[in-house]
Amino acid sequence: MDAKPGLSLDERSREILQWAISTFVATGRPVGSRTVARRSHEHLSPATVRNIMADLEEMGYLRQPHPSAGRIPTDKAYRLYVDYMLEKQEISLGERQLIDRSLMSQDNPDQLMTRTCQVLSHVSQNLGIVVSPPISQVALQHIQFMKLSDNRILIILVSKSGIVQNRVIHPTEEFSQTELDQAARYIVDHFKDKTLKEIKLLLSKMIREEKARYDQLVRRVILLSAETFSETAEESESEVYLDGASNLIKNPEFSDITRMRVLFETIEHRSRLATLISECIHGDTQEVRITIGTENALPGVEDCTLIASRYVVDERTIGSLGILGPTRMEYARAISLVEYVARIFGRVMGSEGTRV
Repeated sequence: MDAKPGLSLDERSREILQWAISTFVATGRPVGSRTVARRSHEHLSPATVRNIMADLEEMGYLRQPHPSAGRIPTDKAYRLYVDYMLEKQEISLGERQLIDRSLMSQDNPDQLMTRTCQVLSHVSQNLGIVVSPPISQVALQHIQFMKLSDNRILIILVSKSGIVQNRVIHPTEEFSQTELDQAARYIVDHFKDKTLKEIKLLLSKMIREEKARYDQLVRRVILLSAETFSETAEESESEVYLDGASNLIKNPEFSDITRMRVLFETIEHRSRLATLISECIHGDTQEVRITIGTENALPGVEDCTLIASRYVVDERTIGSLGILGPTRMEYARAISLVEYVARIFGRVMGSEGTRV
C-alpha cells in the first residue's frame, strides 16, 4: 500500500490496523493477534503482530475492552481508515435495482421521502434519515393564506418540486380572506419560481424604494410577506423522516440499556438529528460526508457514525439524507449506498412526474 501524505504509520502497521478493522466490522468481537497473523501478507508470527498491535494501541488506534480480550478499533482508527485506506465498493446490482424500483414510483414528495427513508434503512440495516429542504431554499410555486381564529393566518407554501410546508403567523394587522387571496395572487404573479430567501431580498428592496406608499395592496402584501418570509420562517424546522431505529437494537454496541435509552431519546428529538445532518454537510463540497463517534456532538450518538449527503432537487433546492449506525459498519458499501440514493432521490424529486 502506498504511503499517504501525513500518515505516520509504516506499511506493516497500516496493514495490521486494516485487518483489525475489517475483522472487527465483520465479527463484532475483539480481534486477537493470532487472527490477524493468519491474514497477514507477510505471514507474520502472532508475537510480532501482538507487538505491533500494542504499538497501535499506544498511538490511540486500538483499545482493549478487557485486559484478557483482543483489541477493537477506536474512532481515531476509523477516521484513518475512511480517509486513507478505504477502497470504493459499489452496492450490488440487485440493491441498485431495488432502489430504482422503490424511488421511481409516482409518489408525492411526502410519500417519496418516507419511501427513501425506508430504502436507506432496509439496505443499510441502520437508521435511515431524510431531511426536507430548509424553507429558505424552497422555490415558490404556489402560496395560499387561510384566515383562522384569533387573527391567525395559516400559510400553505408549495414548492416547484411539490414539497408542501405549512406555518401559522399572527400579524399585527387584521386581514380579510379577500385581502389574503389578493396578496397570494400578487406574490405568485411577482415571485413565482424564486426562493423564499430571494423573495425576502426583493421585498426589502421594495420597502427601500417606498413603493408601498403609493399602492395600498402592495403595502399590505409587504406587511403580510414580512411575517411569511421572516428569519423565523427561514429557520423553522425542516421535516425529518426516520426509519429503522429497531435495526440499531440488533448491534451488540447498544446492548447496554442506558446507552440505548439515551440514543433513542436523541432520535426522538428529530430537530436535533436535522441539525446534526445539516451541520455534517454544511459548506462541504463532498457528495458524502462521514462523522465518526465523538465527532458527533449529540448525547447518545458518541458510539455512532453518521454518513450523510446533500441531495439536489433543482438548481437551488437542497436537502440532506443519510444513515446513522454503529461505528462498526461497512463504510465503503454504506458510503456508496448514501451517494447512490441521494443522486436518485434528487432526480426523482425534481422530475415533473412527482405529484403534489
